[in-house]
Amino acid sequence: MIPGPYRNIALIGFMGSGKSTLAGQLAERLGWDVADSDAEVEREAGKPIPRIFLEDGEAAFRELEERAVARLSERMDAVIALGGGAITSPITRERLHDGSFTVLLDVSVQTAWRRIEAEAEDRPLAVEARGFADLYEQRRPLYHAAADALVDAEQLEGGEPLLVPLSRPAALSELPRLVGARRAALIADRAVLRLVGAPVEPLVTVRLPVGEAAKTVAVARQAWTRLADLGLERGDVVVGLGGGAATDAAGFVAATYQRGVPWIAAPTSLVGMVDAAIGGKTGIDLPGAKNYVGAFHPAEWVVADPGLLETLPVREWACGFAEVIKTGLLAGGRLWEMVQAWEPGRGSTEQRLELIRRCAAYKAHVVASDPREQGMRAVLNLGHSIGHAIEAAAGFTSIAHGEAVAVGLLPALWLSGKVAGLDPAVEGDVRALLRMHELPTGFAGVDAAAVREALRRDKKSVEGRVRFVLLEQVGKPVWGVDIDDELIDLAIGRALAG
Repeated sequence: MIPGPYRNIALIGFMGSGKSTLAGQLAERLGWDVADSDAEVEREAGKPIPRIFLEDGEAAFRELEERAVARLSERMDAVIALGGGAITSPITRERLHDGSFTVLLDVSVQTAWRRIEAEAEDRPLAVEARGFADLYEQRRPLYHAAADALVDAEQLEGGEPLLVPLSRPAALSELPRLVGARRAALIADRAVLRLVGAPVEPLVTVRLPVGEAAKTVAVARQAWTRLADLGLERGDVVVGLGGGAATDAAGFVAATYQRGVPWIAAPTSLVGMVDAAIGGKTGIDLPGAKNYVGAFHPAEWVVADPGLLETLPVREWACGFAEVIKTGLLAGGRLWEMVQAWEPGRGSTEQRLELIRRCAAYKAHVVASDPREQGMRAVLNLGHSIGHAIEAAAGFTSIAHGEAVAVGLLPALWLSGKVAGLDPAVEGDVRALLRMHELPTGFAGVDAAAVREALRRDKKSVEGRVRFVLLEQVGKPVWGVDIDDELIDLAIGRALAG
């Protein structure tokens, strides 16, 4: 799960996030050792942590903790659970950055308190709820600054093992570190390549056309031929650089060349960072049919550099934000709160980083639960059924993918109110969000009959019928819902009317 240059996995997070329990589960899955910094401190001190605090003070405890983490961070093939306050040490944060893949188990303060309340008297810094909440807010920025990836620990209450997200927000300059000693073939959007240059020393560079034009059999054949001519082998690696179309195409080439070579995705658009590059679905288009030819071939890494979004055109940012809104509706919780509060524009670097991580964590959780789209993964198609049909009916030219998703969300929410009991106010809230972020709420450029025919030909249809993803409430999707034809026609009409 963690290839390349990292010695170990370190789990960080607040009290009650479940680090110790999940470290054991993950170590068992990987066949690695497990370690706990609190246990290491107690072993060295010869007494439990509450007594260290009582007899020696917090400063003495932190000194012991810093030394314990220093020892543990040098271990190879180990999963290490760190105490909740370990990241308050700048030295510890530097050590984690130097060789550990650091995963934040993110949990709300309410859930954390509920989990530890019964044993609060045994935790020196959890005396009462108000102070507990203040400490949580003090540490939250440190956790996010130290983390390489985020896992929503709220979703782990059902006993599922820890699933490390595939997306690692990081600078493109880290790509050579992830490639290591392997030869790299760079498959890149030619426009992006002109802007950022080659982030790795390639054996060969394949320059892709911009957008959906990259996702054709002819382009894939050109790439296969270039890789073969230069002697790319299965032990080498493909790096896909660009927006969602570019990483779709690069991943498909990697999946099919020599029956599959490793690849790393480096998305440069918001839609790529939060959705398209995550999850292992790669593909190219057929005439009038998007992603009809493809393969499940997960990237080793998805390296999302939030700094690249500074140069993203306004329309492209908005298109990505449509997928963010979709993910927020599915995930609920903190992510939906962020989406609702997001002001028009790109936000601060810190806000973008958290937004990307939370979207990536949700999608990675869903994908890991259903990697080959046999069940739950269908929820990721919220808004996509009618949205894709509109996109196809328009010939993939006059409406961008993200805009089509935005348009498709509203009929999906309207159907959710009619069929699944969703509060109708959610549709109105999302309509206002879309308008605020300069996204369309309807598209009148196609005929309803053409949309209906495109819906029938959707690759996820069964006997010519698409099953819809709906919401019972924000954060509670249902999938596989068969909708009456009359309601579908009404929903399409609403999408085309706006």
